[in-house]
Amino acid sequence: VATWISIGLAIEEAQIALLIEVRRIGRRSMETQRLDIAWQRDHIQGQIDEFTRSALMHLGEGFDADDDPDDLNTDILDDIDDDPADFTETSDAWTNSPELTIIPLPSNLRVEHCRRCMAEDLIPLEMSLCEGQANDALHNLHINLCNKAILFRTTVRQAKSQALKTRAWSQVTSVQQAVSLHASIYTKTRKQMIQLEPGPDQLQKYKPLLCEQLKISTAVGNPNAQGQRNESLAWFWSVEVDMEGPENSWNEEFYRVHWLRAKALRDRWMEEISLVQSEMMDWMCNFFLWKATQWGARMQESLLKQLPGHACYARRQSQMYSLLAQDAQAAFQ
Repeated sequence: VATWISIGLAIEEAQIALLIEVRRIGRRSMETQRLDIAWQRDHIQGQIDEFTRSALMHLGEGFDADDDPDDLNTDILDDIDDDPADFTETSDAWTNSPELTIIPLPSNLRVEHCRRCMAEDLIPLEMSLCEGQANDALHNLHINLCNKAILFRTTVRQAKSQALKTRAWSQVTSVQQAVSLHASIYTKTRKQMIQLEPGPDQLQKYKPLLCEQLKISTAVGNPNAQGQRNESLAWFWSVEVDMEGPENSWNEEFYRVHWLRAKALRDRWMEEISLVQSEMMDWMCNFFLWKATQWGARMQESLLKQLPGHACYARRQSQMYSLLAQDAQAAFQ
């Protein structure tokens, strides 16, 4: 059963990849591109047919393989403002395309339907596999966003000629396509997890992914740039996933820079808290008491010089600062 669900999740990843590819080339595509898309569609359609036939064994007689499925509802995320609503109008896709076909996973059939089919045991199994898929997608997001930041530092900003700039931006575009793919996979996986009724801990860990959160940080490329003093990383950078991989050295550099920046920001605020607390509880009260003592000494000096008017004014000032010290102590303590 776990293998069957894993195959279904892999099919959905292939659907999302094909969906992004079809959307990228649009209607004005070359013949080789159209042939490649047609081959991928035939391959995915064969996998979907085989998966649907095997669903009868796992979902029971309550599942009807001939039901008309809805279209795959996937948000294609990237850090470029665009409108995905007109996807089928601007690309070579139709309603029954394999990349738009819903496959009979428990999350797509909803929990109520699984209960009617006596397949409730599939729900926690798919939830566990979806968590692993979400972790993989976040891990790949980490790697590709790190690579994108490093590309800007080592390639784009170092390119001096037009040819070098063209090659550099082609590498950035390739990495950005990978970012869009894994972001879309995570978004689809999270929607499936919500259909499976996750717990509060899972909802807290796997938050919605927004386009603006896929912006790369310039701290690695230019740590001294202005306007990034209080910037922080998006939530998914703090999710604990396995960071092992071939690009681990760049990940360590990325995390090292941002860890030091976060530590410096924390130290600044801790220092500010200490200063404000000392200012409220100690320095201000000590200042008022010192002023009261100072005006008390002036009052005694005025009395020795037989200046009653000066002595009265000094006493009033001393009393005022004493009251201010008492009010400060009562307010801050």
